[in-house]
Amino acid sequence: MQTWAKRGLQTALVTGGLLMLGTGIASADENVNPDTPASPLDLNVTVPIDTSNNAIGTPLGQVDVPAYKGEISTKPVTSAAKKALSSAKAPAGAASSLTGKLPKTEAPRDITPTDDALKGNKVSGDLVVPVQIVDNAVGVLGDAHVEGTSHEQNYNHNQDVATDGKDSGLAGNVVALDWALPVQIAGNGVGLAGGSGAVHGGSASQDVSETGNIDTTGKGSGLSGNVVAGQFATPVQVTGNAASWILGNAYSEYSADTSATSGGSALTDGKGSSASGNMVGAPIALPVKFNGNAGGVWGSDADANSSSVADAKAGDKRTGSLADTPTYLETDGDGSFLGGNAVAPQLSPVANVASVAGSWIGNATTGKALDRASSSHSSTVDSGGFIKTTGEDAAGAGNVVDPAVALPVEACGVGATYIGNAHAACDNTTDVNAGNGSYTRGNDTFLGGNIVNSQIAGAPEVHGIGASHIGNASGTSVEDKVVTAGGYDGSQGNDSSGSGNIVQVPVGVPAEVFGVGGSFIGQGSGDATETKVVQGGGGGNTADDNGFLSSNLGTVPVSAPVQLFGIGGAFVGQGHGTASNDTTSGAGSDVHATGPSGAGAGNLIEAPVSLPVQGHGVGGALAGIGTGSADNLTDSTAGGDASTDGTAGALAGNIVKAPVAGAATIFADGVAGGALGHGVGTNDVTSTAGGDAETAGDAGAIAGNIIGADPLAVAQVFGDAVSAAGVSSGDGMNSTVVTNAGDDTTSGVEGALSGDILDIPATAVAQVFGDAVAVGGVAHAVADNQLTATNGGTPTTDGPGDALSGYNFYHDLGAVVQIFDVPLELVGQATADATDATQIVEEPQINVPVGGEMAADELPALPSLSALPKGAGLPGLPTGALPAPSLPGVPALPGGERADLPQVSGLSALGQLNQLNGASALPSVSGLKDGVTLPSAPALPNLPGVPALPIAGERADAPVPTLPLKAQLPTLEQLPAVTALPTLPTGPTTLPTQLPTAPAAGAQGPLAAVQNLAAKVTGFFTK
Repeated sequence: MQTWAKRGLQTALVTGGLLMLGTGIASADENVNPDTPASPLDLNVTVPIDTSNNAIGTPLGQVDVPAYKGEISTKPVTSAAKKALSSAKAPAGAASSLTGKLPKTEAPRDITPTDDALKGNKVSGDLVVPVQIVDNAVGVLGDAHVEGTSHEQNYNHNQDVATDGKDSGLAGNVVALDWALPVQIAGNGVGLAGGSGAVHGGSASQDVSETGNIDTTGKGSGLSGNVVAGQFATPVQVTGNAASWILGNAYSEYSADTSATSGGSALTDGKGSSASGNMVGAPIALPVKFNGNAGGVWGSDADANSSSVADAKAGDKRTGSLADTPTYLETDGDGSFLGGNAVAPQLSPVANVASVAGSWIGNATTGKALDRASSSHSSTVDSGGFIKTTGEDAAGAGNVVDPAVALPVEACGVGATYIGNAHAACDNTTDVNAGNGSYTRGNDTFLGGNIVNSQIAGAPEVHGIGASHIGNASGTSVEDKVVTAGGYDGSQGNDSSGSGNIVQVPVGVPAEVFGVGGSFIGQGSGDATETKVVQGGGGGNTADDNGFLSSNLGTVPVSAPVQLFGIGGAFVGQGHGTASNDTTSGAGSDVHATGPSGAGAGNLIEAPVSLPVQGHGVGGALAGIGTGSADNLTDSTAGGDASTDGTAGALAGNIVKAPVAGAATIFADGVAGGALGHGVGTNDVTSTAGGDAETAGDAGAIAGNIIGADPLAVAQVFGDAVSAAGVSSGDGMNSTVVTNAGDDTTSGVEGALSGDILDIPATAVAQVFGDAVAVGGVAHAVADNQLTATNGGTPTTDGPGDALSGYNFYHDLGAVVQIFDVPLELVGQATADATDATQIVEEPQINVPVGGEMAADELPALPSLSALPKGAGLPGLPTGALPAPSLPGVPALPGGERADLPQVSGLSALGQLNQLNGASALPSVSGLKDGVTLPSAPALPNLPGVPALPIAGERADAPVPTLPLKAQLPTLEQLPAVTALPTLPTGPTTLPTQLPTAPAAGAQGPLAAVQNLAAKVTGFFTK
């Protein structure tokens, strides 16, 4: 039975191989020149096939699949049709051959035969699908082992299309399709149901091109010289994978590369025509890749260590007429109606899954991850290019619509398991471009020379991820990526109506997750490093004098890196994430428009948005261990300077702007619940939106005005630690620079409602950093903050106030709220160490720092409240001296009384006079009663400028006369009587116990900051 089965399988395989070989021989026997010029109808499908060194493992042993190399083509079918159509190019000659044997009669008149009955119109389509199936091993209930060899498959076909529709009607039109679709299946190992498939070494390469340029013209014609061109390059690559199922085993170590190129450039002309010289191009470059992956299911093992390269190019360039710029599409619609327009969606997406390891009750590895090695993968992708046209002295001509999208979607170096083991390692390099800008002119035209496009560059991906559930998983990756879409757009609209306008939406969005380790009952770790540049668009310029609704420009550039990296999380397990990020994201650039002496011309509307949204360096766990570590360097830019001119115009040269710059970041935080959670990271972010705005409205009406609202927002949480019955730490270092808008410069001299500035930069900053919260646990927080926020600049204008021109209605608003260096603990231990160096270039009206370093007697800063209210502003409080209480009673002075003097009752003896601070230098006097004596005075005190009196003795030249002196002083009884001392007026005996109630204090009350701010807003509308 086994022998019968074995021989039957062999017979079937040999028979199938012979059939395929015979088909290939029949196909190869065709004598077809691939460079033959296209006929009016030329459609071909070509399938070159290369199969070799493939093996199948069966219970009966290994079966080597017969090799085949050949080509399947539709050329035998289409060649007859092409011959018939070629004969139709000379209908007179064909009729002569058919009627040559009939009797001849005299022709009543001469008829000039048409050289080409189809008038140069052409339809050309070439689809080439090279298939390469080599070095594969599939084991089903048996083993298959392949020693890989070297394989090459090349297919190159070029067919230009050249025709002419000049001075004709419905002539010289071209519809062309070039599609290169190589399929590569190589180096895969598959083991099923106890079987094994292994590929050791080997390489496969493909080089496929299906190209051709297009040249035609519709000059001076009607509905002629138009081009529709589809150019697709879509390689499909499935190589170096290992897959096993139900106790199987798979292994691959392989190298593969494929390249697809399609199409070319196109040139036509619709000058002086109607509906001619228009172009539609659709270059699409889309590699689809699934390489170096491993999957093991139900007790299986799979290992892949494979590398790959896949490149794609759709469309090409030739030297153009504009300063020799390499150009993809070029046409001309001057002097035409609906001529010289170009529409070209240019797409460069990528679908890539590389070196991903997944297991379900099994084991899988890629890139020798356990040996600290990795597989490498790369792609270079390009579509379309620069577009040039013109539509002067025309109507509905020379317009361009060219959306460009560059969007690689990739997964690389991801290890994931459910009850198993999975480890992945990957190095990935990607370079993707779509389009390259455009240029046209719409001078002296109606609805001509306009440009509308979107320029989208994105990079959605996951890499360096390790995720497990009841298992162990890791992912390691190194990424280097450049993604660009579109470029500079330029136009003109002089002396035109509805012409030379530009609308563009450039976008740069790196959106990704990398360097993340997560686990639910298991262990997961991720480690990633990346360098990335993403750029959408390149600015625009349009110029106009004396136009109506012309040379206006509107742009909404958006740069928004959205990234999560360096994060570790675990629930009943361990999760560890490490990442290093270097990202440059940009959208748009400087824009310029002009509209002097125009109406509704040269106006500029811009709304650039630069907003990185990132989370990194965060570690968290619940009943486990979670650690996150990250270094972040991000530079995001949207838009640039904006300039225009509305001099002597009406509704011209105005700028309406709404730049938005900010940063939203959570990083370096640790969170633990009955676990360990640690986060550490550095954050270096620069975010810039817009720039200077410059215009002029001199001698204009509603011209040269600048109207703007410029929000700047920063929200960051970093260096914090939160613990509940666990241990957590956060250590973050932040350096963030955010710049929004710039100077406003205009003028409205001799204008009406011109040269005015109405611009409000509004800044809001909210940060929580260096705070620790512990409930029954331990939390340590360390943070260093350096933030610089600049919003707006210097407004400058001039103009006559009586005509509402040259007014400066510019005012900035701002609020800063920061909570830092705050430890909070409840039956735990919390420490916080934070430093702050925040600089807001325009001082905010509200600045509320709440931190552990704020003393009890410190208050939040309210710069809008310049001083505390004065007493006069509180009329309810007393403004004079407080009432004094009554003085205590003065008792009678001691002393005796004399009958011969006025009586002074109550005076005591003078024995206590010595307690007075008197002069101790008085001479002694004897004879006083009651033992009262006066001490001797050796000298009188010195008086300034007066010489001292002698103490004793005399000078002979200056005798001193003797002073009379009574022997005795009168006694107290001899002094005149004094009945009483005058009494002092009495006052209140108690102080008041309550202060008077003060009425409302108006603008100086507790809400002074808000009310003062409102007053500023309403008061800044002054010339």
